[in-house]
Amino acid sequence: MQELSRAEFFGWGEEPGFFDYRPGEHASWIYPTQRGKTHLAWQALQSAMRQQPQLRVVTLMPKALSPATHRWAQALGFRETPEWPPPPRFGQQAPGHVVWPRHRKDLPAAEDRAQVARVMRAAMHDNFMKGNCICLGDDMHLLALMALMVECEEYWTAGAEGGAGLWGANQKPSGTINGGAVSTYFYNAPVHYFFGRDTDARNIQRFSEIGGGVDPREVAHIVRNLRLYRIGDKTISEVLYIDARRPAKALIGP
Repeated sequence: MQELSRAEFFGWGEEPGFFDYRPGEHASWIYPTQRGKTHLAWQALQSAMRQQPQLRVVTLMPKALSPATHRWAQALGFRETPEWPPPPRFGQQAPGHVVWPRHRKDLPAAEDRAQVARVMRAAMHDNFMKGNCICLGDDMHLLALMALMVECEEYWTAGAEGGAGLWGANQKPSGTINGGAVSTYFYNAPVHYFFGRDTDARNIQRFSEIGGGVDPREVAHIVRNLRLYRIGDKTISEVLYIDARRPAKALIGP
C-alpha cells in the first residue's frame, strides 16, 4: 500500500494527485474527534473544486463555533451565511457557501436544534434538487440529532445521477446513548472513505457495513495501527484512504 504526503495525495499545482473526484460521488470521514477530520475534509474539498470547477459547493456547520471551518472559509473565499437561500450580494460570486445558522442561547437545546435544522434542511434540499454540487456535513452525528437523515439519504440513494455528492464526517460510528443514529448509507454509499486511528471495538464493528467490496477485517486491522503525530498542540492521525471505485488504498501522512 502506498504511503503518500498530502501533496502527493491531493496533487500540487497542475500536477494531479492520487485523489480522483467525479461529480455525484459521496465521501465519508470516520475517526475520533480532534484528530484532523475537518482539516482533511477541506483539503479534499479544495482538490475536488480544482478538478470539477463546475460544481456548486455548500458546507453545513451545525456547531456554534468551529475555528477550523472559519479559517478554511476565509482561505477559500467562501461566504458564511446564517440563512438559506443566502441574501443577494452584488459583485463577484463566492466559490462556495458555509451554511452556519446562529444558535440561540435563549432556547432549550431541542428548540435551538430545530431552528438550526430548518435552515440546513432548506440548503440541503435546494442543492439536491439542482444537482451538480458537493454538500459537506460536519458533523453527521449532529445532523442526525437534528433529524436530517432523511435529507442525507436523498443524496446517498438518489444524488449520484444528478451529480449531487454528500460528504460527511462522523467521530463515533457506534452512536450514543441519547440517540442520533447515523444512517447505514453513510457507510455503504460512498466511493471515498477516510479512516483515522480508532481502537474502540464498538466503532470498529460498524466497518462491516462498508460497501464497495471492502474487507472490513482488513480495514479494522489497519485502523487500529495507524500512527499518531504530534503537531503543535494537536494530535493528528495518519489516515487510511479507500477508493471503492477502483478499488485502491493509500495511507495519508500529516
